[in-house]
Amino acid sequence: MAGRFAKAVSLFEVDPDLIEHLNPDQAALARSRVIARSTILRAGDGDPWRLIESPDAHLGVLVIDGLLTRNVTLLGRMTMQLVGSGDVVRPWDDARERPSIPRTVGWTVHVPTRVALLDARLAERVIAWPGIATALVKRSLHRAQWLENHLAILENPRVSVRLLLLFWQLADRWGTVGPDGVTVPLRLTHMTLGRLVRAQRPSITASLHELAALGLVVRRADGTWLLRGEPSGQLRLLGDETTSAAR
Repeated sequence: MAGRFAKAVSLFEVDPDLIEHLNPDQAALARSRVIARSTILRAGDGDPWRLIESPDAHLGVLVIDGLLTRNVTLLGRMTMQLVGSGDVVRPWDDARERPSIPRTVGWTVHVPTRVALLDARLAERVIAWPGIATALVKRSLHRAQWLENHLAILENPRVSVRLLLLFWQLADRWGTVGPDGVTVPLRLTHMTLGRLVRAQRPSITASLHELAALGLVVRRADGTWLLRGEPSGQLRLLGDETTSAAR
């Protein structure tokens, strides 16, 4: 493990939101004292956690930047959960669960992804600042809410609407506002988008063409996405019945 998590990083420099509940003096002290070990996961790696030893004492793994998916296969059908900057995961727990209906869990690293190990030594260092524990609990709750919202998106019967709602969900978390609209800096393939919104690739391609023709979602040359306009107006252009009824 030391070979993989060999680079030291100041945890609260790379993720300052974790000390948002500390006063300025406490935050400065925490920045100087709390160092985590980090590594970069290679794109395409299907088993990025294999070298983590003795995980029971660790709090988890923090994603600093990059993009992974957690892939769950049940009865031959796969779903994907996006995991990105700010997420804390405990991938070693997957192997210990024994659900009544067997399922498999795998991971895919989509782009080089930098992660930090929140190990037992780090947990001992931060115990003096309960506000950090509060931030970690909030992070877990926000992830649960993210998944709830994603399930709600999947209830819409139209693929194009599901895609548009997904892009705005991604924009709320990772998007940046510019003069042309909101950029979602994630390079997602048609296959990955299909997994995320429960649609076949041909339906994804057709829906993306529809969104592009309406000027709502444009794929940039670098593979990222640009959202033009605001959500309610975009949904009206798509003729979404729920939005029309709510006006």
